[in-house]
Amino acid sequence: MESPRQPAQFPAPGEQPPAPPEMPKYLTRRSAVAMAIGFSVLLVIALTRFGGGSATISPKGVGPLEIGKATRTQMQTFARGPINFWFKQRGNPPVPFKGELWQYDCIGQSTIFGLKCRTLYGITNGHVATVETSNPQFYTTAKTHIGTALAEARRREHATWSGWNVKCPHLTLPAPKSITFLASVSRSPSYPGGFVSGFYLSATPSSFAFCAG
Repeated sequence: MESPRQPAQFPAPGEQPPAPPEMPKYLTRRSAVAMAIGFSVLLVIALTRFGGGSATISPKGVGPLEIGKATRTQMQTFARGPINFWFKQRGNPPVPFKGELWQYDCIGQSTIFGLKCRTLYGITNGHVATVETSNPQFYTTAKTHIGTALAEARRREHATWSGWNVKCPHLTLPAPKSITFLASVSRSPSYPGGFVSGFYLSATPSSFAFCAG
């Protein structure tokens, strides 16, 4: 039989240990620089470890797949990685969807920067209607990719920033009215300014909504 846990002992008043000295400002700056370098190193490791070739994502589509027109067969030929798929809402799909939902996990690692590494393809009427990805192999024509700093991505893409006070912060990238093209944005202690953490591309009507998970 286990003995009951004893409450933690705290020093009596007047016996508190002295507060540690304040960290010099130059060390604080060095720590910030070190964290930023560490973040960049993680990105390089991710880009080299995850299998599959690189591909562009743009308002036109993903790699050779034209959004709204590419077929399921073309998607299956292009996509790589462990697969899960749903034809109905049963079986805990990651997002509510219409039509079919195909999930391709990244090769080599299940997460990136603490987020699930995967690409979702939503298919309606036999064609790829919606794509959402956090795979670092994808990049825009302006070279924005997973890990690009928010300010840099905003400048490169001439994008509109949603601000932090929304459920899913994002950049709206230029696209025709019939296309939705977004870059998800996250932040971390090592990169408080924010960085691109994913892309969402969809024709109208979509297979699943942005920020649906």
